[in-house]
Amino acid sequence: MRLHRFYYPFSAGLDETIIISDDKAHYIRNVLRIKCGRYLRLFNHQKQEYKAQITAINKKSVEIHLQEIIKPISSSKLNITLVQSLSKGERMDYTVQKATELGINSIQPITSEYGEVKLKEKRLEKKLKHWQNIAISASEQSYRVDIPKILAPISIQEYAKSSRTGLFLEPNEKTTIQKIAQNQWQTFDIAIGPEGGWSENDLKQLNSCGLHGIQFGPRILRTETMAPAILASIHSLWGDFV
Repeated sequence: MRLHRFYYPFSAGLDETIIISDDKAHYIRNVLRIKCGRYLRLFNHQKQEYKAQITAINKKSVEIHLQEIIKPISSSKLNITLVQSLSKGERMDYTVQKATELGINSIQPITSEYGEVKLKEKRLEKKLKHWQNIAISASEQSYRVDIPKILAPISIQEYAKSSRTGLFLEPNEKTTIQKIAQNQWQTFDIAIGPEGGWSENDLKQLNSCGLHGIQFGPRILRTETMAPAILASIHSLWGDFV
């Protein structure tokens, strides 16, 4: 039977015991109802992973003994930052989840002219924590130990102030992903527009900072569909799937 796998920011080593006492303990104890003596997999922020045994379950904590080092899977050979225009509700959640499963290195949310999502500071903090937790859960599920960082949103104007390498998706472009694949980039950005698409000013900004526009087939994809679709294509052409 496949072991449950969890992330927790501990600093202990082999043959040591750690105490989990936050929401993760509640999830292990009350949601999954994992019993004392059962084994699980545990990894941390230092990219260390262990096979571990639950040695005690208390009212507010779970004690876990680290018994065996597990060699983690390799990180993606492509260092990709997803530059994602903010989308509504579960659409952004889906993008974060699927991009994490497909090996994204970091996610940079941006605001653009036709984007409808505007986050105030108080709500933004909650959203960033929410998206980071989605990335953690997706990393647990996909056996990653390198959890992608969800960066604070910036405007497209601020993003375009720096020189960039990568691509943006735009249906009216003529260049295809096959042509871009000839570059064999290893570290680059992928910029995806909002539900309403890029404005003319957005496109000028993206072109000015060095990104290459490409079209991605004859159909117009939803913004939350685009990230997993383009990432899977890139990994098939010169990334992890080759």
